[in-house]
Amino acid sequence: MEGFVKKNISLRGDITCPIAVAAEVLSDQWAVIVLRDIAFFNQRTFGAILDNNNERIPRPTLANRLKRLCDIGLLNARGDAGHAQRKIYSLTEPALGLLPVMAGMAKWSLSQEGFKAQKIEFLNDLCSPTSQAMTELIDGLRITHAIE
Repeated sequence: MEGFVKKNISLRGDITCPIAVAAEVLSDQWAVIVLRDIAFFNQRTFGAILDNNNERIPRPTLANRLKRLCDIGLLNARGDAGHAQRKIYSLTEPALGLLPVMAGMAKWSLSQEGFKAQKIEFLNDLCSPTSQAMTELIDGLRITHAIE
């Protein structure tokens, strides 16, 4: 299934433009929000994401997005030794590559007067293309998420 999903995304129709492929991967707000919650707010279980999500993601939608993000290789899931039914989600290397893009999205939305984006202080340091804070965040996530 995993290979099918990845192949389906990158080879769907005549999509060969790299922007179109990225848009297909991040095609809805929920995928980006789930990645945000895991990366920036350390919400790594289904329950933690559901309980701490300001956007009120519906339970079935969250389950579908977590599965999809695992299927396309942006997340890994492992069992929790302390709770038989719980999974702990970890970012993969491709997901870490999206963090500067997500910070750029935040910077863009804050620069637009017509949008009501709330300024989040920690994102300020992450938004520069050569941000030391972003490098340190990604390096730390590599360790805490055990990315090889």
